[in-house]
Amino acid sequence: MIGSGAVLHVSDNSGARTVQCIQPSGRAWGVGDVITVAVQKAIKGKVTAGQVCKAVITETKKEFQRQDGSVIKFDKNACVLVNNKGQPIGSRVLGFATHELRARQLMKVLSLASRVL
Repeated sequence: MIGSGAVLHVSDNSGARTVQCIQPSGRAWGVGDVITVAVQKAIKGKVTAGQVCKAVITETKKEFQRQDGSVIKFDKNACVLVNNKGQPIGSRVLGFATHELRARQLMKVLSLASRVL
């Protein structure tokens, strides 16, 4: 689960490398949730350091259980940057994406991902 102030890796080619969650605390966010982030590190691309954007969480270190009883956890906390309409900013998703994004109507992120769990 992701809380306020957590640092996440960006798994797309938008130009950002790491972002920090800046939404108010009081709730922990999991896979498929849309959060507000501030870009910490960026290379030449569509976003710059210091920019505030929205992101979809795609991987978390904290395990979560699916409806069928299987448990999934990842090595890092990662996200994909999206615009206000939910469309990805980058043109490729480099990390994993889970089927939980389908329930949140984030089909474009799923279709760009090379690995879907």
